[in-house]
Amino acid sequence: MFSEKDRRSLKSNPLVQSVGPNQVQFTAKFKTKALELHAEGLRPSDIFLKLGVDPNLFLKDYPKKCLSRWRKIVDMHGEKGLEQERRGKGATGRPKRLELKDEKDLLARIAYLEAENDFLKKLRALAEKPESKKRTH
Repeated sequence: MFSEKDRRSLKSNPLVQSVGPNQVQFTAKFKTKALELHAEGLRPSDIFLKLGVDPNLFLKDYPKKCLSRWRKIVDMHGEKGLEQERRGKGATGRPKRLELKDEKDLLARIAYLEAENDFLKKLRALAEKPESKKRTH
């Protein structure tokens, strides 16, 4: 979480697009410049400092992870790819529920569920059954 002072500081940087309570979105210009400086051999935290963003506001590896993510985007989509927010794009979401199309599928599903219920009833009965007398040999 950023303090109000940190948020104001970040918002005042023209290379910062937006600042939320716990996240920052950098402009494409920031990302491009950061990748150029990284190619020249500067360390990720030094790059952020040079571009006017205090790396101490973030977790230790945040600048490094940003540069890595941005590099992948440029490799896949070119520099134009940095202009569009890509996090969450292409996510498949939750798997779809099994679609039962005909009566045969429905009957098979019912049979499976009934067998599962019978098994669970037997398992519960075994768990509730008092221990039988100990065997002696």
